[in-house]
Parts: sequence; structure tokens; C-alpha cells
Amino acid sequence: LYKGVVWQNNHKLLYLGMQDQFHTFNMFDCQAWFARDVVMGKIKIPNNSEIEKDINKWVSMEEKLENPDQMIDFQTEYTKELHDLSDYPKIDFELIRKNFKEWEHHKVENIMTYRNKSFSSPVTGSVAPIHHTAWEAAMDDSSKTFLDQSKN
Repeated sequence: LYKGVVWQNNHKLLYLGMQDQFHTFNMFDCQAWFARDVVMGKIKIPNNSEIEKDINKWVSMEEKLENPDQMIDFQTEYTKELHDLSDYPKIDFELIRKNFKEWEHHKVENIMTYRNKSFSSPVTGSVAPIHHTAWEAAMDDSSKTFLDQSKN
């Protein structure tokens, strides 16, 4: 797939699918905006040899990945490239990269507590509050309970 979206042998066939990656939502969004711009003619698909060269470049980079930090960097660069090719709203990819690396290290430190952390938004910059109940003890996942800050 060219840019993870355009079928190599049929440039009219576009693929969008949710992945289980670090960059799930913003990667999917950037892919969708890229696909939209291809359909609208804002992004021109290069010739087959340029497509193959681009695919081979990304496959070669992916084959060298050895750890989660490298995987986060790879996915960040891929998503940034898609972002830069479309008019997707501004987003702080360096903050996203930093947040994912911290999150990944928290996961390694303690698989039971990594979800109890708080991060800043790459869109607004605001820091999310720490949830009032530890993840493993939070049995009521209703929005009313989740948003009840009186428990803090």
C-alpha cells in the first residue's frame, strides 16, 4: 500500500482500516484525510516505480525496528508524513511521541498501574486530571462515575 492507503496495483482502490498501533486514532485520521485528498485530486499519486520506491523505503525502515521506542518513532514519522501531505489540523507530534514513550515505559515498570498516569493533550496542551480511582479498582465505568471529580 502506498502511504499505507493506496493499493499498489490499483490506484483507485484505497484502504482504510483501524490498526492496533501506538498511533491509532491520529494515524487513522491522517490516513482518512490523505485518502480524501487523493479522491478529490489534491494529492497526485506518483508513477508505479516511485510508489514501489516509497513502499520499499518504509518496509526497509520497519524491518530494522528492535524496540518500542523505535516503533514509536517509526509510527510518528509515518503519521507526520501523512499529516504534512494533507490539511489535517495542527497537532503536536513531538508531544505525542514523548507521551507514547513515557506510557510504554510505565507499562514496562508496572503493567497494573500504567493506566493510572496522566498526560497532556497534543491538541490543547491541557493536562488530564489523574482519575479518582486506580484503574484495577475502578469497576464502574459509567461516564457519571468517571467524571465525578468529588472523589479526588
